[in-house]
Amino acid sequence: MRSIVLASLALIGCTNAPVYLPSPTNLEAGMDDGMGNLVEARSSLQIPVVTETVDDAEERAALQATLDPAVEVPYVRLGDLEISVEWTIRNLTDMPGKAAIQLNGANQFFVYDPTLIQLGEADNEEIIAPGLAGDIPLEIPPSGEITGLFKEDDLREAAVDLDMITRGQVNPFRATLQVNKNVMSFDQVTPVMFDMDGMALPQTPTGLTFPRAAFAQLLRVDLVFKPDRHMVLEYTVRVRDVRHDLIHELGVDALVAAPGELQPFTPADFTITAAAPPPP
Repeated sequence: MRSIVLASLALIGCTNAPVYLPSPTNLEAGMDDGMGNLVEARSSLQIPVVTETVDDAEERAALQATLDPAVEVPYVRLGDLEISVEWTIRNLTDMPGKAAIQLNGANQFFVYDPTLIQLGEADNEEIIAPGLAGDIPLEIPPSGEITGLFKEDDLREAAVDLDMITRGQVNPFRATLQVNKNVMSFDQVTPVMFDMDGMALPQTPTGLTFPRAAFAQLLRVDLVFKPDRHMVLEYTVRVRDVRHDLIHELGVDALVAAPGELQPFTPADFTITAAAPPPP
């Protein structure tokens, strides 16, 4: 894998060849935690984006001047990068098992983590917010392995859904259950609220519209690995630098070797604590 990374990095800046960013660690999970619960594993990989140039800043400012000031134009916009995630799951036991991989992430503005979303209860059970992609049960044979891919379309959809959920305040279920990867704009709506029976209330537009030119690109890939027995997940993030010269020539090594040459991003944790409306 390392030779693939180096070969790809040699082409950065002059072609649209993919860059391969290996995961910082393998994810090992599915063991008993001693209390009868199966251990899950999590991993994050930041895309090493170089510092914004003067020309890029001027171009962004020119676009910002044409939009509502409340619609902030991000440095890296949707379509500047095309991302996919290649993965392999290995079953370390001699029994067949199941596993799921949930994909989330962060853009310049916000981190989306379903565990920070509190949507109340329905039928006396907590409503669990959805991930941005994945969470499909997969069959892994005894002592076997399977490989798979979150495609560029999947990551593009995840990027749009993340922006809609955070800056647009769209109910996470509504955003993730619709196909949004090709939408040309989305409206910000009123915050998520529920009635006294736990049913989501209609959301109405606030009057703020985000055009596609201001959609934020996914800049961090987060995975949650959830097997039902002892397994290992290995993954590689594949990035095509469509805009060119956005990815640092050192790849993930730049996160340690040249952090001063990377654009600093400090996305905020996005949270929802859905409330019932005030009594009439």
